[in-house]
Amino acid sequence: MKKLSRDPSSLSILSGSSKFAPGESKIDAIRHVLSFLKENGFERARKELERESGVKSTDSTTDMSGYLLSAITVYREFLSSKDDSKQDLKAAEERKFEEELVNPKGGPLKPVSKPRISQACHLSNIIDVRFCVHEELQHIVSSVDVRGDINLTQISTGKSIVALSGGMSIFKAPVLSMDFNPKNNLLAVGCMNGGHHVLDVELPNCSKEEDGIFKEGGKNVLEKKPTIISNFSKHGKYVNRVRWNSTGNLLATCSYDQEVRLYSVDEKKHHQQQRQQQQNKSSTGEGGGKGKEKENTEGSCCCLLERFTFRRGVECVEWGRGANAHILYVSLQSDNYIHTIDSKTMKKGQRFNMNSFGDDHVSFSALDLNSSVDGKYLLVATDKDRAIMFASGTEKQVRNFYGAESGQYFNPRAVFNTNQSIAYGSSYDNTIVAWDVASQRVISKLSGHKKMIRSLHVHPRSNILASGSYDKTVRIWEPL
Repeated sequence: MKKLSRDPSSLSILSGSSKFAPGESKIDAIRHVLSFLKENGFERARKELERESGVKSTDSTTDMSGYLLSAITVYREFLSSKDDSKQDLKAAEERKFEEELVNPKGGPLKPVSKPRISQACHLSNIIDVRFCVHEELQHIVSSVDVRGDINLTQISTGKSIVALSGGMSIFKAPVLSMDFNPKNNLLAVGCMNGGHHVLDVELPNCSKEEDGIFKEGGKNVLEKKPTIISNFSKHGKYVNRVRWNSTGNLLATCSYDQEVRLYSVDEKKHHQQQRQQQQNKSSTGEGGGKGKEKENTEGSCCCLLERFTFRRGVECVEWGRGANAHILYVSLQSDNYIHTIDSKTMKKGQRFNMNSFGDDHVSFSALDLNSSVDGKYLLVATDKDRAIMFASGTEKQVRNFYGAESGQYFNPRAVFNTNQSIAYGSSYDNTIVAWDVASQRVISKLSGHKKMIRSLHVHPRSNILASGSYDKTVRIWEPL
């Protein structure tokens, strides 16, 4: 068989580029096609092309079909090389993922294993625990029970230092979620009746005598009423999550009413409110706010920016971090997608299928979301004995973790440690499962809680884990 020529000029047939004038290049291309048709016996097609184009085939064009075939071959190889480049790029990305997961920044950290029961005084089931990252409160872990009573506990000693009591009478419903603002002392809470509020948390000055101090196990604890600085129009159903973004200027809330809301924080108004509260305390001698509920946010430091409606009840929201800090991840009830909201454009963004084969069958739901500290990964706790680790902003499953049991009506939680070398997940048997991310193996099971574990949180700057349970205890877990 005659070897096809790879004369560079043959590429001009397909690319449209030539040293000749545009009209001449077009005629030249037609002659190549006519030659190909003539050599392969396509006489009717050749005559029709001659009639429509006005170009006649001659004996001199007989050998020109080889150039056409050569050009097509070269073009195919060009496309193949692009596909190979894509495959090479994909393989390089996968190698990068593996390298980061096997050799995390700072090296693998030790798993927590040493439990310490905090002295937080709760008389009912604990619903949520959260560390604070604000510099004035970073030594504090907060816990809230179903009655709405909030305790602030020192991490190092486990000593409860502030008890914000009377929450049920103020919030009018059990609290389901809370979160500290990373830039100040604002605490957001979400409630079962759809209510959601922002509190101003003030720590006591330990060098002075404070009103409301009571004795708990021989320790001084300051009992106060929550100071609510922002009340919002209620969601139609439970508020499942309240989450501040990493810069503290946006608050996200979500509910089974199929809605996600975004609120903004005006720091100037917040400081004005703080000064006004200090003046009120100085003039009245009161140690804290009355906790009287306001009906709207007029004059508040927080205001509604946007509402987003989804097709099902919203189960969870979680802000991205790092390069993805503007993205809010959203999971829905009985849905196989992770949805997103872009806070820069204030619009819904991409959605990502959690099914590895890309089908739309709902075999599990995402009940909890946790973004890694660097924002590169998203950990999803499902209702089917499985936690999935995704590359953020993609459908790529980089890890799957098994070993934590899920039961009916159980709400699993899963969190990364500070450099995502370890993942922790709550289990239906009242234990916490620790996975080595590099190998996906279970490396320990933390026991101690006597009833269902409702909440997990890792301190963003320290390798410390906090857990809250229906056994009314908060446990602080540290490495040996």
